[in-house]
Amino acid sequence: MNNSKIDDCLSTRNGRLFIEDCDTVDLAQRFGTPLFVFSEGLLRRNFREFKSAFSAYWPEGPTEVLPALKANWILAIRKLLSEEGAGADVYSYGELHAALEGGVDPEIISVNGGGKQEDMIEKCIQSGVRITVEDLDEPELINRIAGRMGSKAKIRFRVKPNFPRLWKPTDFAQEKVSIDIGIQVYKSGIPAQYLPELGNKVLKMPNVELVGLHFHGGRHHASLWYWEELMKEYAALIAELSRAWNGWQPKEIDLGGGFASHRDPHNKLGLRQDVVETWLTWPLVRLLGLFRPHTRYKIMGMVLSFFSKYPNRKMAPAIREYAEAAAGTLYAELKRLGINTRDVKLQVEPGRCLYGNTGIHLTRVKKFKRQTKPIPMNWVLTDTTYFFMAGGMFEYQFNHFIFANRTDDKPVHVADIVGHSCYGDRYLPLAHVPDVKPGDLVALLDMGAYQEVSACNFNALPRPATILVNGSEAETVRRAETIEDVFCRDVIPDRFKK
Repeated sequence: MNNSKIDDCLSTRNGRLFIEDCDTVDLAQRFGTPLFVFSEGLLRRNFREFKSAFSAYWPEGPTEVLPALKANWILAIRKLLSEEGAGADVYSYGELHAALEGGVDPEIISVNGGGKQEDMIEKCIQSGVRITVEDLDEPELINRIAGRMGSKAKIRFRVKPNFPRLWKPTDFAQEKVSIDIGIQVYKSGIPAQYLPELGNKVLKMPNVELVGLHFHGGRHHASLWYWEELMKEYAALIAELSRAWNGWQPKEIDLGGGFASHRDPHNKLGLRQDVVETWLTWPLVRLLGLFRPHTRYKIMGMVLSFFSKYPNRKMAPAIREYAEAAAGTLYAELKRLGINTRDVKLQVEPGRCLYGNTGIHLTRVKKFKRQTKPIPMNWVLTDTTYFFMAGGMFEYQFNHFIFANRTDDKPVHVADIVGHSCYGDRYLPLAHVPDVKPGDLVALLDMGAYQEVSACNFNALPRPATILVNGSEAETVRRAETIEDVFCRDVIPDRFKK
């Protein structure tokens, strides 16, 4: 049998998949399936790599890593990152609660999001976090509330520069649009046209301190080119605002996140491919309507197998490469434009790139179902569902996967790997699989970001447990739901109890 290392936390040993030193087959037997599993060691190493890599390209000031809490707000995971000195990018009141409960230093919490209400702003001021402003009227509200509380709020503007050179298609939108249009269509950020006037108003407010600027590009493109172009325009806007605000210099510059995870399953099942396939096959379907059903089904069966899929084989850049493209470009451009960077904090807010490869999802095969007529089709029915990984479904991910109890077996079938909800639930359509048997264990890779935290209860299915492994040890960090948990919010009016 082949023993091999897959990445920094996954390996195969004697035909079985290990995460750190834990046999995934044993984990599934001990904790049940479906199951989310995280590697503590890789979480720590990923954070340290972000810290060291971005620090290397920002030589004149401190660098802070603020992992995006929306990607993973499990409290135990947040605690271990806080031990490492991580900050947090938060979006909601609940995420702010998780960051504070998770031991994050308030000085390195960035509260993003538009439409903040008074209770949220009060909590931010009370906690001493950074408020990242997204609305034109938000500074006046913050100034008023801070004055009432006898405090001075520290804020940054989330800016939306113009990016005319970002002409390649965005991976965010399913429509075929360029990145620059995708950024402008997205709701967040203050458009550049309003910033000069807004900044001059804010700099006169007695209860607000404008400490820096924030920009978040997001996962529009996996390339280094994308980050280089983003940072050139970001630096140009910073220089323009410094001039408009009488020489104002930022104390903090946050370049956000959007770095791809290395295996990068993002948008590999996008509607673009479906549209192409439809336009290619629909005329054929209409033409085949002239044939006898047996002939039509035979041809369509061959066409269907032609569209079988493999996980992404083009890996995204490494963290250090992203650091050079993002922090390195920003630093060089700011120096060229005369902006002082000495003692200026650089902040970065990774999500999928920090968490993604640290988690896997284990699911047990319930049935292998086949048909040969009228068209050949195979299904691997599992005990999970794409409703437990809704974030990946929204992003049209096609994840790498391994049959964890039979890692040496070669593919012999093309099959839909499906979940057990009553939807189609094709989370790995037309995948290449071995000779599948009930009880086999499938491991989906790169499930550490946006997946577990987006799980829901469609079909009244209880959400699975999450465990954290550290070497050969494994412990529960989020218990599996019970049926009682699923229905615990329901209230039956007295009039129905007669």
